[in-house]
Amino acid sequence: MIKNWIYKCSCWGLIALLMLALTGCMKEQEPTAVQPSPTLEGNTAPDETKGTVSIEKLGERRIFVYLPPGYETGEDRYPVVYMNDGRSVFNTGTSSFNKEWLVDKKVDQLVNDGKMEKVIVIAVDAGEGSDRGKEYVPFPNDSIPTDGTGAEEFTRYFIETVIPFADSTYRTIPDRDHRMIMGSSFGGVQAFWMGYHHPETFSMIGALSASTWVANGQAYDDWVQETGKPDVKIWLDMGAEEGMVIDPLVDLLLSKGFKYGQDLFFQMDPIGEHDEISWSRRVHNPLIMFAGKAPGQAVKLEVSDYLSISGMGDSYLRLNPVATMDNGMDYSVPSEASYKVLNPEVGQVDPSGKVTFLKHEDLRVEVTYQGMTQLYDIENDR
Repeated sequence: MIKNWIYKCSCWGLIALLMLALTGCMKEQEPTAVQPSPTLEGNTAPDETKGTVSIEKLGERRIFVYLPPGYETGEDRYPVVYMNDGRSVFNTGTSSFNKEWLVDKKVDQLVNDGKMEKVIVIAVDAGEGSDRGKEYVPFPNDSIPTDGTGAEEFTRYFIETVIPFADSTYRTIPDRDHRMIMGSSFGGVQAFWMGYHHPETFSMIGALSASTWVANGQAYDDWVQETGKPDVKIWLDMGAEEGMVIDPLVDLLLSKGFKYGQDLFFQMDPIGEHDEISWSRRVHNPLIMFAGKAPGQAVKLEVSDYLSISGMGDSYLRLNPVATMDNGMDYSVPSEASYKVLNPEVGQVDPSGKVTFLKHEDLRVEVTYQGMTQLYDIENDR
């Protein structure tokens, strides 16, 4: 789903022939290890600063594969980022909405900047039309429609077929500490659900703009019933323009023992929408969480606000301080920051960032996090 890395028109004929040959060779059978296909970047000499992307087929399903710079000439083994909605991860030409995440370019840049280690990315294509919802939504939902069992079948396919294929075909580090699962929208729901229930397989989860509205919020009811705390790190985010509930899930995970800033991170993107452009802008965060250094000191603080919805359905304005950390991550710190209201006769801000107005005037607040302070005016025009 964001920029097209297939930039030479002369490559299209080669690609078509390659895909036709692959389709003719693959039968409906148990997948076996295959050699990586030629990359879609052309036949030029390898650029040691850029990875390569190819397409494999596993039965009838496409698997999009990013290999890091130097893979072809070295012997190193690598951690693996697994992603849902594979057609939109690297290439606008294969995406459903002519947008992509730019994940190959994001990884290349982060590696070259020293912010993360090299990784392999395995992006698994989704089913067509309603099949995508059936594979990704683990709850009964009449609007898809699905009874929720398709997500269980897709999870088994992922764990029993996709991962063994990757481990037998590429130089992966084949253990749970070196695997992450990531997705967005319905794919974010599935990534969260699969990773949360299979910590023996994945050590980290990236759920961007997870569609929390599915099944009338049954996701929360289901996760509230979960006992114990899985040994995983979790990245969650949402765009302020999306209008979807996310704060209750963050609060739920905190209640189960997750430690914010250690194994749980969240960002409310002030300008984020429900699209690949927004996910591309934020995807560096879960990538660094997985294969980079832990955050230490904040180097920048920006403040906004958004309409939050609690688990009880109550809505309120909440301050959204976003800290950029020394490891390159940026995430919201509303409960970690401190607040000083400069005109308290107008309103209050509680320790979680919740705003209460006493007068119909703008509220002036000093927001401080790790020694950094920003003055912010909260407009009372709602």
